[in-house]
Amino acid sequence: MSKAAGDVEDSVLHYLKQANRPYSAVDVFNNLHGQYGRTLVVRTLDVLAQSGQVKEKVYGKQKVYVADQQNCSTADDATLKGMDAELLQLGVRLRASEQQLQTSECQLRALQSTPTTPDACRSLQELQVACSGYEVRLHGLRNRDNGVSPQQRDEIRRANELCIREWRRRKRIAVEMLNAIMEGYPNSRADLLEETGFETDEACGVVLPGR
Repeated sequence: MSKAAGDVEDSVLHYLKQANRPYSAVDVFNNLHGQYGRTLVVRTLDVLAQSGQVKEKVYGKQKVYVADQQNCSTADDATLKGMDAELLQLGVRLRASEQQLQTSECQLRALQSTPTTPDACRSLQELQVACSGYEVRLHGLRNRDNGVSPQQRDEIRRANELCIREWRRRKRIAVEMLNAIMEGYPNSRADLLEETGFETDEACGVVLPGR
């Protein structure tokens, strides 16, 4: 057997032992990332099967190969316990990383929804212009002769109080529904709000008037 052929056999056998699961010749060729030609990999697997170093199974027209388990080293109890402990630690680290990722994604969404300094300055200027217009309009309304009568003011006040009571009632219902959903929801409250399109007063920049 030439040195090149020996290298191919060693590489293929090492891969099958390391993977420790059945693969077709095409799978082995692909997983070796084209290190060897497809025909050479197929021929090498046949040679390894004939020598008994790998087991060959035929399913219809397809062959699969797996390393001979008798030639694989077995781990003692101490090694298995060490591997279990390592898996447990990796699971804890994975969950912590997933939680950190979720927190970072929430922070990123919050930052993306925050206006930039130029946008905030532009909005402030627009509001200042609007306020100036309202002040001029208010001054004109206060000084005109045909102002709002006391009866009209009472009607407006009652209508406003009715709207506020309805606002408060609907907000209470919405919050109760949200809390009920959160009892069985696996993610954060911010994720639920985003997923359902739920808009809070705070997100809309409004404040419920006091009683």
